[in-house]
Amino acid sequence: MQTVDVAVLGLGTMGSFACLELARRGLRVAGFDRFAPPHDRGSHSGDTRVFRVAYAEHPDYVPLAQRAGELWDTFGREFGTPLLTRCGMLSVGPASCDLISGIRRSAELHQLRIELLSREEIRRRFPVFAPPEEFVGIVEPTAGWVDVNAAIREALNAARDQGALIIPNTAPGGWKERGGRVVIETATESFEAGGLVIAAGAWSAALLRDLALPLTVQRKVLAWIDPIDPEPFAPGRFPVFAVADRFFYGFPNIGGHGVKLAIHWDDGQRLRDASDPIAEPGESDLLPILRMASEYLPGLAGAAPDSLSRVVRAKTCLYTMTPDEHFIIDRYPGARNVWFATGFSGHGFKFAPAIGAALADLATEGRTALPVDFLRIGQRFVSLA
Repeated sequence: MQTVDVAVLGLGTMGSFACLELARRGLRVAGFDRFAPPHDRGSHSGDTRVFRVAYAEHPDYVPLAQRAGELWDTFGREFGTPLLTRCGMLSVGPASCDLISGIRRSAELHQLRIELLSREEIRRRFPVFAPPEEFVGIVEPTAGWVDVNAAIREALNAARDQGALIIPNTAPGGWKERGGRVVIETATESFEAGGLVIAAGAWSAALLRDLALPLTVQRKVLAWIDPIDPEPFAPGRFPVFAVADRFFYGFPNIGGHGVKLAIHWDDGQRLRDASDPIAEPGESDLLPILRMASEYLPGLAGAAPDSLSRVVRAKTCLYTMTPDEHFIIDRYPGARNVWFATGFSGHGFKFAPAIGAALADLATEGRTALPVDFLRIGQRFVSLA
């Protein structure tokens, strides 16, 4: 049996940075993943994720996003590869909608720099957008996008360099507490750890089965569109964007590989088990995205369904959803040294380095100065579990 200070189950979005933080602190760390991250069975699938600080979902996320932004910049310099590109973000919708009002609330409370645009100003600044009459816009100049694959790959490489034992393609059979320590069994070996961090994405519910958390796993589809005229969608001219209508969002034509589009609030297929086969994206998945594009970005690919021919790539990712769409970071009840992070609901990646640091604090000290207490379970799901 191998003995380590801390074990990490799941090496995707949060687990990769938790491993790195723990190893940097001189701890013996073993990290496990049933695949080889980065991979397409997690919430990080799809190459890029939005980074933003003026958080519409709740102002309490703002300090965590600010710290994450500092760490993305720092790690980019340390790794020698840019992770966060701050190209700005445009959010559009009716002035009273949750997206616009939520951004304004967070910006006011935390004194963040944003720019308010009228519909006419949106059209002048970003001619490719066709906002309806009642829409307004907000530009967050320091927002942008994160290179997902580089982030996870470099975090795991750096963790290895610091002595972490990274074990991909290995699905632990579970874990149990024994004499104040934690035992993890794999098909070939046993590990004993002083502490455990569970950050297993879509597989969290199985590893936390006794808690009966109300987590659901949803299949989401991402599409890359070859623009009719690439110039207006080039990085530097076209921002990351979000539309209040079903939170339709997208990215510039990064590297000439297509304008990535997706719908956050859709009727994505629910998986009964995270290990179920995932259907490849089909026409029924792509048409809703293309219809949104033809409405709000009519010059991108033309009208649906004719624009199907301009889809150059499509992928799926898995969202692990909570009922309130806020994350869960907490201690396993009755276990002094077991912590878990789950339910990132499709908007967690931007926080990865900050949450990794918080998990490292919790696993070693039982507390953290990072502002994650509002993400504890508390009474959030008592009536739903």
